[in-house]
Amino acid sequence: MHLLIVLSAIVCASVEIIQGANVFHKCCANNQGLMKVFDDEAFNLSFSYECIDRESAWTDYNITITPLFIGKNISLEYGIPDKCDDNLTQEILAIELFDQSEPFNGCFDRLVAELQNGTVKAITPVVVGIKSCVKNEERNTSENNLIINYYRKCCPRGQSYDSNYHICRDTEVNNSEEWLLKRLKMNDNHIYEVDNGLRCELNEYGIELRQRFFSLKVNRSTLNIFSKKGDGSGEAAPGQWCLDREFSSSELVARVCDRSCSKYGAFCVRKCCPIGYHYRPMYCGRLNSKCMPNVDDVLFDISDYLEPLQHANPEITDVMGLRFDLHCNGRVVLNKSLERDRHRLTPDGRLISPISVGDGYCFEAFDNRFCPGGSVFITAVNCFIKAPEVVKNFQLICISSVCMALTLLVYISIPELRNLHGRTLICHVSMMLLAFCCLARAQYSRVADNTACTLIGYGIYFGFVAAFAWLNVMCFDIWWTFGSVRSVQPMRKANTELRRFLWYSLYAWSTAILLTLVMFILDKYPVSDYLDANMGQGLCWFGTYQNARNDWPHYIYFVIPMGLVTCVNFVLWVLTARHCARVKSEVHRLQAGSMGDRVKRRFRVDRAKYVLTGKLWIVMGAGWISELLSTIVSQPWWLWTIIDLMNELQGVLIFLILVMKPKLYYLIRKRLGLEKPDAQKNGTSSSARTSSTFLSRALSTDERTNTRLSLQNNVKQP
Repeated sequence: MHLLIVLSAIVCASVEIIQGANVFHKCCANNQGLMKVFDDEAFNLSFSYECIDRESAWTDYNITITPLFIGKNISLEYGIPDKCDDNLTQEILAIELFDQSEPFNGCFDRLVAELQNGTVKAITPVVVGIKSCVKNEERNTSENNLIINYYRKCCPRGQSYDSNYHICRDTEVNNSEEWLLKRLKMNDNHIYEVDNGLRCELNEYGIELRQRFFSLKVNRSTLNIFSKKGDGSGEAAPGQWCLDREFSSSELVARVCDRSCSKYGAFCVRKCCPIGYHYRPMYCGRLNSKCMPNVDDVLFDISDYLEPLQHANPEITDVMGLRFDLHCNGRVVLNKSLERDRHRLTPDGRLISPISVGDGYCFEAFDNRFCPGGSVFITAVNCFIKAPEVVKNFQLICISSVCMALTLLVYISIPELRNLHGRTLICHVSMMLLAFCCLARAQYSRVADNTACTLIGYGIYFGFVAAFAWLNVMCFDIWWTFGSVRSVQPMRKANTELRRFLWYSLYAWSTAILLTLVMFILDKYPVSDYLDANMGQGLCWFGTYQNARNDWPHYIYFVIPMGLVTCVNFVLWVLTARHCARVKSEVHRLQAGSMGDRVKRRFRVDRAKYVLTGKLWIVMGAGWISELLSTIVSQPWWLWTIIDLMNELQGVLIFLILVMKPKLYYLIRKRLGLEKPDAQKNGTSSSARTSSTFLSRALSTDERTNTRLSLQNNVKQP
């Protein structure tokens, strides 16, 4: 009885399988592919088809082919249709099986090779249909309902993927396409087309997803990916992924093409040559190289670069991504054994080198074992900056530095200019000179010594920050001058000016020192990539490509603080304009006389300082505003060329603003002994010899009291 039940179940199941079975008309037998054979005498206009076995293809012709893999429940009919006419070439239709909309009278198979001039060569495989001219109305055409799944195996047959060295390596374990399909639970009602390798676009990374961290599920021809940590998931379209066996274990590893590494939390780097290739120098003693295929497992081992990152974050290399090739105008190979070529990776996959900081690099293994004493070593290849632009910037910056040095010499040499306003100008110009001198050295040529380059970078930063702080002092001082009735005081006591200058110095120098010290500490002991300035890298400045997406340290430490100072200076300048208009009306109401004339002269002097401070604010502020706008728009190029030229010639503009004035020309001639003390040339009188003559004196308390009373009386007049 039990035996009868079992037999009945087997019969029913067999009937169900037979009834639901699909029929597939395959041109060649299993484990064979289709080969196109050209007729030499017909100039490749006539061809026929033959079947080729994968083992024979490898043994006889040294080529690798992969046939179609057919599910167990699919019924097969084999055979290539005969030619319809001896004078005509049998027709071939390059039709994907699942795109069939009408019954097809012929056979299907995978075209994998061509025989031409007696030579067999592999081609890009494609499923084709060979049409029969004999119509068969009764022929079963149920293959229209069959499904072809398109898979990619990362490595050729007999090789497994090593995710530690990012390379396919020979293995003795079973790692065939059949093993992979079985591991992926091949559907017995489907047909499978399996290719080898993965070809991502130039702007895509090949991201490696290991089964220990991701759940990998294949749905038809799509790979569904789920992170076991819950921090990344997605799906890869057909042709955008491959699967293989991990070299050091039995788990699966997938490689997925994607433009974004953050999608799967991957750490991405660039490799110069494709997988399975390495650099080989063309001549001994030189590093000019070309990509060559690996013949003896030249491993792509970048562990020296990854270990420092793993100390801070052991999980950073759990998911790796590789992008191939490097497109730039010129390349330079970094010699990591030299101090001047020292370079390292950052946690976001950028390379910090003496040339630049960013993703304009690639790593590769160099094999120069054919040279005496040669070996295999891994190093980085970096894009470099064109020299002509550097020379041009250097020359302009040198001109600015000379002009600022002359300005500083004039203000230090003339005693009449060393009042409160003159002292602040001296401090401002001296810090601009420091920044431009350091900048000129950085632009002149590459600084080989890393310590010197770092000092130059901090010199540039401290000089500009201090110059902005002293400009802020000048804006505040002129606002304070016009901010109340005190503005019409003809003179100030010398000790009062000295006390105010000391307070100004405390503010300006402490601000510059504090910002520089904070940046130095966070640079020496980084807590975040956003706060790691990497000062002294690249062109001895912030270690990032300026205005790039990862240029946060440059903005946090420089652009934003200097922008706030520029905005405060603008507000002070506008408020001063209001006070200046009010004071001007008060001064004009003063009665004529000794006191009224002095107050008016003092007002003209302070107003001149206000205008001068506004010009300096425009010179400094325009540079900051242009730097901010350059992150938003980059066209037209000619406009940015003019703006860059103005920024590089800031020293010339400062010289024109502070020195090229008739009054200063008189004082210079007087200092050089070319002008008599009582000379009255070009309308120059004692009342027009700048404010310094008056600033060096002090009025008595009675004079200041009379000034206030006079102002109050004039204000009350109708």
